[in-house]
Amino acid sequence: MSNPTGLGNIDDLFQSARSDGLTDDTMDLVVSNLNGPTMIAAVGVSLDEIASNEVTLAMNIIDMSGSMSPYAADLIRAYNDDYLAAMAGSTAADDILVSTILFDDQVSLFHGYLNLPDVPPLTRKHYQPDGTTALYDAVAAGLTNMVLYAQQLRQSGIMVRCLVIVYSDGDDNASQQASGSVRRAVQELLKHEIYTLAYVGFRSGGIDERILRSLADTIGFPEILVAGLNHAELRRVFHMASMSTVRVSQQGAARQQIFA
Repeated sequence: MSNPTGLGNIDDLFQSARSDGLTDDTMDLVVSNLNGPTMIAAVGVSLDEIASNEVTLAMNIIDMSGSMSPYAADLIRAYNDDYLAAMAGSTAADDILVSTILFDDQVSLFHGYLNLPDVPPLTRKHYQPDGTTALYDAVAAGLTNMVLYAQQLRQSGIMVRCLVIVYSDGDDNASQQASGSVRRAVQELLKHEIYTLAYVGFRSGGIDERILRSLADTIGFPEILVAGLNHAELRRVFHMASMSTVRVSQQGAARQQIFA
């Protein structure tokens, strides 16, 4: 079964994923999201455009619900300057492919996996906070894209490392996807050393740190950074994300700590 995502034959990818030890806990999540909005143009780099035999897939899943509106300008600047530009200037730049998902009560793919020089900057045209929070839907969509693309690369003999960072300031209140199905898939992926999953919980409106940590635990993300929502904190968070992505790309297949 071919498709417009850039992922080639989905049936072959499913068979490859099962051969690599992924079970129904992950594959059921993938199947339920195959027709989602983030699957169109999930891949922006064809196999013949990848020069390296080692690639790091860096997925960002960024909250765009209405409560993020006061911080939009600072988040955009931090993402562009302290994340994208910082990685582009690193020695690992050629080995990193970036994809970014934005979500409120709807989930949208800002761009599929791209080489750093081709990644578009985030702007107010794209980042317009509004609506509620479909966190589980966004994470499920991101994991689907990553699992399938990682399988395509592995089938082609490319060593893959996978990093997902979720950025959110509150609880899910709009998803169709159940948290349990996301958590089961996450727990399985974490058994595979190539996957690193981390959660940034933004404190706003007096939300308690314990609540943010419980939100990360609900979807099984083992690493969490609790951060403020202001210019300095956003710069710190996205700089940490950039440096961690570079570190993951340089340290072999073993999973790395992001917020160490």
